[in-house]
Amino acid sequence: MENKALITTENLTKRFKKLEVVKNLSISFGEGERVALIGQNGAGKTSLIRCILGHYIFEGNIQVLEKNPRKERVEILKEVGFVPQIPPPLKMTVGELMDFYGKLSNTPNEKFIQICEHLGLSVEENKSKPFFKLSGGMKQKLLVSFAIGKNPKILLLDEPSANLDPKAREVLFEYLDNFRKDGLMILSSHRLNEISTLVNRLIEMDLGNIVVDKTMIPQSEKDFVFQYKIRLTETNEELENLLTNWKFKQNSEHLNWEAEIRNKDVAKLSNILNRFTDFIKSIETEKVE
Repeated sequence: MENKALITTENLTKRFKKLEVVKNLSISFGEGERVALIGQNGAGKTSLIRCILGHYIFEGNIQVLEKNPRKERVEILKEVGFVPQIPPPLKMTVGELMDFYGKLSNTPNEKFIQICEHLGLSVEENKSKPFFKLSGGMKQKLLVSFAIGKNPKILLLDEPSANLDPKAREVLFEYLDNFRKDGLMILSSHRLNEISTLVNRLIEMDLGNIVVDKTMIPQSEKDFVFQYKIRLTETNEELENLLTNWKFKQNSEHLNWEAEIRNKDVAKLSNILNRFTDFIKSIETEKVE
């Protein structure tokens, strides 16, 4: 039985003057799908997302939750979370934005604040700052909190981890991994390896066309194990405590650590280890047959 379609396009075309960036595209996305939308710059990924959101005038038809995104945009956005690749230059303060998004989606500010804190952004310290004066990472964390915090039916993410530090990326992927089972998530990214544990469908675009559309078994659902061998450059108490918590054992040389890591945990561990690159000389992995 097929899942209910939440987004459908029929003969969708988007032009900028004479340039067609999306070409006669007909496709549907359904409940429970986790879609990796990949392709080179200029492939049409962002334009497709912007059409779905009703940001652009287009030719053809789009239905989002059985509504027209150009005519019923406000109603649709109550059920859609969106993280753009380039944050908008908003002049509202962080506090004002929280109030705005809270009223729009009927979500208490505490939910947004909780997610921001998990991502490493203190809302209280930045409440009176205009959004456009925040750093790129801070903007991204705030927008992620708005998109995820309202528990939307559809989650659209355009390079969501681009400006995030390793710890924040780890937290983001945990939230995405726990996204509602009846929802639709579309992840536009250049880093398929980074999101492979999350997705069950791969769509590749090129010059406005879909050139690949295939079902994937998320890496997190494949039951296999990797043998990890990590050699440190020097001792570091925080890193060694972390490795111990992950069941790593020291071998005869105290700078060498080994453990078996299940595939579903590989991405999480990799993001954590990115914080300690100055103390890691080498990492070797081998699939355990």
